[in-house]
Amino acid sequence: MRILLYIVILAAMLFAPVDRLDIAKLEPVEAVAIYLEDGQVVLQTDGESIGIGNTAQEALTDLKENALAVIYLDTADYLLIGEGAENAAQDLHQYLRESVQIGKYNGGKVKEEAEYLDVHGDAAKPEN
Repeated sequence: MRILLYIVILAAMLFAPVDRLDIAKLEPVEAVAIYLEDGQVVLQTDGESIGIGNTAQEALTDLKENALAVIYLDTADYLLIGEGAENAAQDLHQYLRESVQIGKYNGGKVKEEAEYLDVHGDAAKPEN
């Protein structure tokens, strides 16, 4: 009886729907910047993927839909916040890991800004 139960469980596992993901299609994100541009929230990764929306959530959805690769923000080490985007950045905390370091975003390439923070240690740990 036990063997029959194991066979049924194994057979069920083989027919369970699973979304397969090619690891080559993942874009590792080390840094993400959030800033405002023309009244819109803009999210930009260090891989130069960009999402735009009226809210941080809309910008994240746009980022994921338009990126050439699959993006997971929970791999980011740095969250760079542009002037005036502090409230929008609060909406992103649920998608980032707790150890993300926060820095000021002054424009330019996100990758270079993150490298600067990494070298100079100007990023702050988030307050819980």
